[in-house]
Amino acid sequence: MSTLAAPMTQVSPSLREIFSSTGTLSRIPDFDYRPQQGTMAKAIDEALRLKRHLIIEAPTGIGKSLAYLVPAVAYALDEKRKGIISTHTKNLQAQLLHNDISLVRSLLGRDFRAVVLKGRSNYLCTTRLQHALQSTGSLFGRNDLTELRKIHEWSLVTQDGDIENLGFTPKPELWSLVCSEKGVCSSATCAPQCFFQRAKTRVREAHLVIMNHALFFALMAIQGTDERYVFDNDFVIFDEAHTLEGVAGLGIGKRLSHSQVLFAIHKLYNPKTRKGILARRKGTLQGLCKSAENTTALFFESLHQAAAALASSHYGAHQVREIRIRNARIVPNVLAGPLQELQVAVHEFEESSKDEAGRNELASARRSLGEAQTLIDEFLDQPEADFTYWIEVSGRRGENIALCASPSDIAERIGPTLFRTGSSVIMTSATLSVDGRLDYFQHRMGAEAVPGIILGSPFDHSSQMKLCIARGIPEPDTPGFEKTLPRWIMKSIERSGGKALVLFTSTALMRSVAAALDMELRQAGISLLVQGSDQPRHALLAEFKRDIHSVLFGLDSFWMGVDVPGEALEHVIITRLPFAVPNHPLIEARLESIAHRGGNSFMEYTLPEAVLKFRQGAGRLLRSRRDKGLVTILDSRILTKRYGKIFLSSLPSCPVEITNSKGEVEEVFPEDW
Repeated sequence: MSTLAAPMTQVSPSLREIFSSTGTLSRIPDFDYRPQQGTMAKAIDEALRLKRHLIIEAPTGIGKSLAYLVPAVAYALDEKRKGIISTHTKNLQAQLLHNDISLVRSLLGRDFRAVVLKGRSNYLCTTRLQHALQSTGSLFGRNDLTELRKIHEWSLVTQDGDIENLGFTPKPELWSLVCSEKGVCSSATCAPQCFFQRAKTRVREAHLVIMNHALFFALMAIQGTDERYVFDNDFVIFDEAHTLEGVAGLGIGKRLSHSQVLFAIHKLYNPKTRKGILARRKGTLQGLCKSAENTTALFFESLHQAAAALASSHYGAHQVREIRIRNARIVPNVLAGPLQELQVAVHEFEESSKDEAGRNELASARRSLGEAQTLIDEFLDQPEADFTYWIEVSGRRGENIALCASPSDIAERIGPTLFRTGSSVIMTSATLSVDGRLDYFQHRMGAEAVPGIILGSPFDHSSQMKLCIARGIPEPDTPGFEKTLPRWIMKSIERSGGKALVLFTSTALMRSVAAALDMELRQAGISLLVQGSDQPRHALLAEFKRDIHSVLFGLDSFWMGVDVPGEALEHVIITRLPFAVPNHPLIEARLESIAHRGGNSFMEYTLPEAVLKFRQGAGRLLRSRRDKGLVTILDSRILTKRYGKIFLSSLPSCPVEITNSKGEVEEVFPEDW
């Protein structure tokens, strides 16, 4: 990677000049001065320049994007280092690139180059596109040809070749033949106009690279060196850091599904459609593809049966989608032979081919088969003692089976790699602490030695928010809870006239309550939006923002990442404290690990995880200093159980009222807890 040069030589303005109450930011219309923002910027600037690591909890409203972007850009320019900004969501990436970056240029008075980098399969490869256009008869059917021509037309006008800007969603098997792929799309085989090669050039020349957590850990895993994270002389700032453990675990882990193996075989030849790279090679090669396909079906069916038997013995009649596999060689590896035979035959044909592009495509398909064979061997052998192995069953009829493996605990795997000497990793999020401490997050990330800062909120919760707790409602898991919950939710919704986000932890309970309240809400003139209906998540959220007389029932993905400022959202209703059900193999393994060393798995894992998610859910209410509203908790355990105080102390100090079984309201104040 080439060394970066700062495009301008002037020194950046001091952080005080930018973030003080009379600084540059204060002169921007609609800007609210927040002292916490300046504190955060100064702490990050100091950590970067001293090459130290830092964890910062920055509550909503602080303006943390600018607080890390300004010092990051100034440091990158001054020290000629490349900054990586890693986020969890695409929305934040777009906000950073299209809104915040231009403001940072203005604040610093210096130009710099910032780009978004995505995984290579998001980019069109013009070399592969041309090869596909020349092989239409053997690779594509009539409908596929229509999509291929649309992609070609788009390739002539697009600036970035990013599938997100294509305008329609192509078939995965078609896009897989024209997108960038390792070994097929490279600087040696592709012309400079290839969109992925262009993206690589932009990244080489950039001072700031914005990517998502999954791509960061995927790229870091293939570096093979401790001298950089992803690029030469780089440093990293993780926003939305509360999601890092889950994403990093998946990045380090492995997954192979039935459909993925079929996809690799069908790339060579699909007996049903008679299409594929080998469509014109009748005889042995096509026969080997058909044999591999049939054996794949037998292998995954045997896995399905074995998993079903384990699930039945462990969980009874309850339907389970993830079944933990504790023993090696759960089924015979009948697929090893057919996959190996096919790879050998393809390699022989590959070496005899005189078409370079064709050889590259054959080699790519052969590598996919080899990777599938390796993952199957590893899953069946279970060589990693610190990994958890499980089978996932998906599809309406359980038709897709996937082999999954992930580290039970990522701290020891990523901690030493991330928190190395000579560079900086900054982690920030609105919710990282439990009971006013960061030690849980530090422990889960292998960051015990990394200093942390918890900033105060810029909001005046005493005037902007009220906490309402139901004392008279039956506890969850008692017969009366599900029966009385609709009435409590309706009473809560009536208080705000709709404008409510109702958060559930159970799909079945959410649907039951939705069915019970649908007519009553209609009669009250309130629209009911329910996750899992015909509308996708983003469409539901857009409708909720548009219709201020609506309520939205949501599950896991609505507990975080929902930003609805203004009157559309004035009430967050939490139906149940979000304790995770310990039926996922990874959660089960983590709880077992704590128990084996004599720890308390509830206090050390289950409770902190629930508190963090609870804080995320309650945090959906206030998104600006002008927002006001209610947070209602319909789980009486927050009052009756000892751990309830930890949940309550995790919320900002604000007026509290308790509704008793008679419907009477009792005023309480936080200092009384």
